[in-house]
Amino acid sequence: MKIATIRKQITPPPGTLLAGYGKDVVSDGVHDDLYISGISLDDGKNRAALLSYDLLGIDKDVIQDIRKKCSSKLGIPSENIILTCTHTHSGPHTRKNADVFFDDDYTKKLVVWSVEAVSNSFEKMKEVSIFHYSVECDENVNRRVILPDNTCKTLPVNKHLAALANGIRDTELGIIYFVDENNKKPLATLVNYAAHPLTCQSGGASSLKITSDYPGVLRECVEKELGGLCVFVSGACGDLHPKGFETGFDRTREMGTEMAKKVIDVFSDAIRNESVYKLSNPSLSCLSETVEINFRDSGCIEKRLPVYEGQKKERVEIQFLRIGDICLVGVPGEMLTEPGLEIKWHSPFRKTYILYNSTAYISYIPHANAYLSGGYEAETSHIEQLAAFKIVSKAIEGLHRLK
Repeated sequence: MKIATIRKQITPPPGTLLAGYGKDVVSDGVHDDLYISGISLDDGKNRAALLSYDLLGIDKDVIQDIRKKCSSKLGIPSENIILTCTHTHSGPHTRKNADVFFDDDYTKKLVVWSVEAVSNSFEKMKEVSIFHYSVECDENVNRRVILPDNTCKTLPVNKHLAALANGIRDTELGIIYFVDENNKKPLATLVNYAAHPLTCQSGGASSLKITSDYPGVLRECVEKELGGLCVFVSGACGDLHPKGFETGFDRTREMGTEMAKKVIDVFSDAIRNESVYKLSNPSLSCLSETVEINFRDSGCIEKRLPVYEGQKKERVEIQFLRIGDICLVGVPGEMLTEPGLEIKWHSPFRKTYILYNSTAYISYIPHANAYLSGGYEAETSHIEQLAAFKIVSKAIEGLHRLK
């Protein structure tokens, strides 16, 4: 396998409205830069590119435009361009919501920057060995507190219930090391974890800074110690917050550093145990599947997203990127951890990782019982109760087909 690394700065200027906490939060400075980080891959037969954006999310039409233009530039199929967002709440508005400002100028630049980022990436490839590793990481919490009568209280507006938060979590910190064949050091490190990048939004000064949140600190620490490029991809974090969420930049630094320590610590173990952790046949393949889901007729407390206004149903896309016995699954929105875990549990691959907001932003994707217990995710979801089941089922079918 040959790869090349991709990085492009996409930081907006101070004064940009920040996404994720309403429509009138104006940034007053830049704490750290936002980036597109990615990897282009070539196994000699197939090529693909994975791009991770330090953004809250991207709409379907913009994602498809980026994929179309990047595929044209690279000469590979559109389904071989896989996007995902880290979900930072401290970047610009790049999703159209009913009552929220949409930064159209920035989003148009984003398409151009994406093409620039991938340009020539297949002309500077290096041969790599690929190692995987997985470690438990106790840095997240399920923000949905379910009471004995199966009603939900959401932690961000009920912080006094934090001691009761014992909901299902995905605590897997998934790691893929792409090790340069020449110097045996990582050319790239891919890290997957499920937790909203929401450490710094304290309501004070930290809430007014542009930042990539803890993924930026993680990348910085891994790159400083191991070398190469670190790419962070968010998992099914729809109902998962960081522990100590919304407490300021000290917590941002702490969480990112602790996660990076785990990534750095296990690298030596991975490369010393090739028979266990090295992919013996890291061939590459991609797949795109679609499934039809319905929108809710009633019950949602928010207006329909403009991109889907007036629609009764939508065919949503699920993308798959297989690297040997590892598969990345791109989902069309903000999937809760339970459906994400179900995809991982039923996967025929040794390791499977979810990619947040990969093919579209359809809505929150809650499990059906969440609509009964309530809570923010279910109350603001625009899609039917069966939607997650349909998406999970199609994802599992796709994984087995790809295997």
